[in-house]
Amino acid sequence: MAREPRTLDEWKSTFLAALGLVLASFLAWFGLSRLNETAAGDTIGTFAAVGLVIWMASQSYYYMTQVKSPRRMLFLMGVSFIQVVPFLFAAVYGAFGYQDRCVIGAQGPADILYFSYVTFTTVGYGDMSPTGLCRGLAVAEAVTGYILLGLFVAAAVALYARNHSD
Repeated sequence: MAREPRTLDEWKSTFLAALGLVLASFLAWFGLSRLNETAAGDTIGTFAAVGLVIWMASQSYYYMTQVKSPRRMLFLMGVSFIQVVPFLFAAVYGAFGYQDRCVIGAQGPADILYFSYVTFTTVGYGDMSPTGLCRGLAVAEAVTGYILLGLFVAAAVALYARNHSD
């Protein structure tokens, strides 16, 4: 087992990785959710959805094989699950376009981001609803939210129990 990071200098690479995840997801959301209606649509949305799947698979591989410290893994999981995943799903929704082409009731990027967080956390207020191909994407996001948030809580409890067992 790798030694746990204790100093700020030892955490620097983890913080930089988290910052990279946050920045990449924000830029994806910012760019894809602001496409004009002639550019957005099924083609760009499909490419964005495939990119999302590749990104999630690569991050899962990285966490399982490269991150040896449970504290670092928990921190990166928290950043990914709380900020990165909903932003990337929102980017994909935005890539499909507005005017009820993907999410009925969404008028812009902020609405799409709100819908993504509501779907990811499985709150489901019902004020917006997916349509077309985005229905499958919303189901995938809800299932992802169930799994990832559950894994995060389980990892946090396991780390706490390991550090506080007598």
